[in-house]
Amino acid sequence: MKQHIRYFFTGLTVFVTMDHLSAQERTITLGEAVRLAQRQSFEYKVALNSYQSSVWSYRNYEASFRPMLYLDGTIPNYSRAINKITLPTGEDAFVQQNQAYSTLNLGIRQNVGLTGGVVSISSSLNRIDVFGNDRQIIYSSIPASISYSQNTIGYNPFKWRKIIEPLRFESADRTFITRMEEIGGQTVIYYFDMLAAHARQELARQNLAKADTLYGIAQERFKLGTVAQSDLLQLRLNVLNAQNQVTKDSVDAVLARQHFARYLLLPDEQGWQLTVPDNVLFMDINVDQTLAHARANSKQVLDFRLQRLEAEQHIAEARAENNLKFNVQANFGLSNTAPTVPALFNQLENQQNLLIGFSLPILDWGLAKTQRLRAEANLAMVESQIEQSEMQLEQEIALHTARWNLHRQQLTVASETQEIAERNYGLEVERFLRGSIGINDLNIAQTQKDNATNAYIDVVRTYWELYYTLRRLTLYDFEKNKKIVFQIDTIK
Repeated sequence: MKQHIRYFFTGLTVFVTMDHLSAQERTITLGEAVRLAQRQSFEYKVALNSYQSSVWSYRNYEASFRPMLYLDGTIPNYSRAINKITLPTGEDAFVQQNQAYSTLNLGIRQNVGLTGGVVSISSSLNRIDVFGNDRQIIYSSIPASISYSQNTIGYNPFKWRKIIEPLRFESADRTFITRMEEIGGQTVIYYFDMLAAHARQELARQNLAKADTLYGIAQERFKLGTVAQSDLLQLRLNVLNAQNQVTKDSVDAVLARQHFARYLLLPDEQGWQLTVPDNVLFMDINVDQTLAHARANSKQVLDFRLQRLEAEQHIAEARAENNLKFNVQANFGLSNTAPTVPALFNQLENQQNLLIGFSLPILDWGLAKTQRLRAEANLAMVESQIEQSEMQLEQEIALHTARWNLHRQQLTVASETQEIAERNYGLEVERFLRGSIGINDLNIAQTQKDNATNAYIDVVRTYWELYYTLRRLTLYDFEKNKKIVFQIDTIK
């Protein structure tokens, strides 16, 4: 069969490029076309940009669990105004103030994934400048301070991020690979669209040449009285129809070539040609095998898990928000105030702060309950959607696997049918020339030949479409027996 494919398409490949010959033409195979599309097409660029965005999002998540060194301050905060202040006696008075307040803070902050809180170590220096007749400068500092804060006890957003974010990044990686396989499948469509269009054009030109020849012979025989006028008119009609078909198929061939070139972003010059793939290889694939690879590698299966986890996170958050809540803030450090900076470090005093707050809804008219029930209903809905999607995925995989296993026989039948139709048409032409059959029988044989040729190309196309469909659904290379991966070197 493989040898027949090679012989059949040799003439087609020559014709595909007959109108675009140049001094030196580059031959593009299907495999090369797929690789080009997966490295330079617009779809590849969109997929790559989306993947890069996911990479930066994941790196942002990783950075959020690393210590952050920060420096902030105000230099200065100057004010000259009459303000109301409270005197030591407890009375309020309006006092004219002319002063500047400056502050500088240096610290390290760290998110604590185990508890969901934030711990920080900081050092601060403050200065007050009083202007006017009684100019003064006062410093205060906290050389060292350790603090811990946590908004909610009972719900840890960091824990959920550590579970979800790695899965989300893995989903982005699988999404990129899936898009690469989709690009491969789309390339197959454009590739065979061009081959099929040029095959139809070649058949139309062959039919026109044959119709011209038969019409010329019939004209001579009509003069001798051996061909009826109705047959002569029918042959003339065949010539006209063939001319129209050549025009139509030529336009289709040009459009198909343009679509293919645009998809792969090939240069405008016509110095390239296509070759029909003859490396048809049928691997033994069963449903259990494809389902196992899909469960292990498929983006959809991973997305099902992510949807379930996100719904469970919303339930945990709703329960924590609507039950007894605690928040904690604790601080321990050293502090002092002095008129000069060196004096700040003499006789440091302890500084402590502890705050434990709580909140308990007593009467909320069912608000907490409805929020919790809504989150639980959303989880149930997600579970149902996941179950339905998993069933659809399994059915799709089973369908394409069955089509793959049956396609070997279809390719064999199409190959033999095309060969028989060609031979039969040649015999019918000879019989027509001998006068054994009429023009209608000849037209039927020609139609059968053309249909068999086009059907054979469609069967070869279907093979490659099934090949890339199974790869996309499972992200598995059945030919090399390994998981599909793509190396991306553009992200630093």
